[in-house]
Amino acid sequence: MICNRCGSRVPDESKYCMFCGNRVSKIQYYNDDNESDNKSLGSYYLDADFKGDGPKYKKTAGLLGVFLGAFGIHRFYLGYTGIGIAQIVVSLITCTLGGAIWGFIEGLCILCDTGITTDADGNDLV
Repeated sequence: MICNRCGSRVPDESKYCMFCGNRVSKIQYYNDDNESDNKSLGSYYLDADFKGDGPKYKKTAGLLGVFLGAFGIHRFYLGYTGIGIAQIVVSLITCTLGGAIWGFIEGLCILCDTGITTDADGNDLV
């Protein structure tokens, strides 16, 4: 299959392009052949399941959580603004200690695939 964003060849069983991170899916359509009355079943690859601005990266979110977790930067990066604001409030109340511990643990969980696995739009982290 071909990625419709970067044009790279992607294995048929892949959900993501290994070069640009685009989420791809296979949909089928009926090919209208104007020269004959036959309609043949063809395939078209589209990132129809993808929502949002672009793929979010697991390593980026994890490292933001580890180093800047007290400010909820990793949550803002993933689109969870409400929880990001809550982390800032907790940091202000606890003089950054509570928010820093919370963000550090979340960052490690993201990096280890045991925590957040999707962004706010429901897309898997790449």
